[in-house]
Amino acid sequence: MENWGVPTGSVAKKLRTILYPGLTDHQVETIVVCLMAHLLIEQKLNGFLYRWLTQNVPTLAEGEDQLKAEEAIWEKIVGMRFSKKFLLLETFFDERFPEEKKTIWKINDLRNHIFHGRSIEEAQFEGQPISEERTVERIFLAAQDVSMRFGKFEEVLDSLQPFDEPWKNSLIEFGKTLF
Repeated sequence: MENWGVPTGSVAKKLRTILYPGLTDHQVETIVVCLMAHLLIEQKLNGFLYRWLTQNVPTLAEGEDQLKAEEAIWEKIVGMRFSKKFLLLETFFDERFPEEKKTIWKINDLRNHIFHGRSIEEAQFEGQPISEERTVERIFLAAQDVSMRFGKFEEVLDSLQPFDEPWKNSLIEFGKTLF
């Protein structure tokens, strides 16, 4: 892409200084870390939901139609609000990973606080101001920890899958389907 003689990276910085002149470089970096932490969790959540919803679905169509169907499922998932997506799994997290569940909501609340126009100076994570470097580090470490729990959740579901077959066969015997 052509840069029209503008040094790379200067457009974003110039816009930031025009639109939000009061933000320091540290505050901008903190905002980026908060967004990346939330994005990490949401990407793990999206991937999990997609695999979960499509793992036992019979082939809907052949070739291009199957690809379109899978893309439609993906688009529905990424189009959902974060809270609606996580509510699908919240009960499981409540049972197995209660602290991580709280962390997910804390990171989501922090993201909402920052990105819905509230003061960055007042933003906190676990009672600590995000202006402190150790708090910023804690945010991202917490997001990494939470993202690993989606893998554990997937392992639990995969371990139960062999038990689905007898139920599926019983339903077929009675002329019922799973879908």
